Amino acid sequence: MNEQELDLFQEVQDSVQRCRPNCACRPCPQGGRGFIEDSLFIVKNHRIIWVVILFDGAFAFKEVSPEWLEIFSEVIMDSPSIFVEFDKCHKIVEYITHQDKVLPN
Repeated sequence: MNEQELDLFQEVQDSVQRCRPNCACRPCPQGGRGFIEDSLFIVKNHRIIWVVILFDGAFAFKEVSPEWLEIFSEVIMDSPSIFVEFDKCHKIVEYITHQDKVLPN
C-alpha cells in the first residue's frame, strides 16, 4: 500500500472502531471475499465511504459519489444479502446483491 492508501485504510479502520468497538477489523493483506454482516456509510472531509464488515471479521470499503449513493443505496439497503470481493488495500472491487424473488400467484 502506498502512503495515501494506508492513510485512507487507517481512517476507515478508526471510524469503524469508533462505531463498532467490538469489531476486530481483521486485516487481509491478500484481499478477500465474503458476505456482508454489516454496512456503514462514513461521511467525512467531503467524502462518502461505503464500509462493509464481513461475517469473518474482515472489512472493506469503497469511496462513492453522491450520485452513486442516490442510485445504489436503496439496492444495498433492500438486499437480503450482499457478496463483496476486495483487493489487498481493502477496496471493494466487485459486489453482488441478492434480490429475493417471489413466484406470482
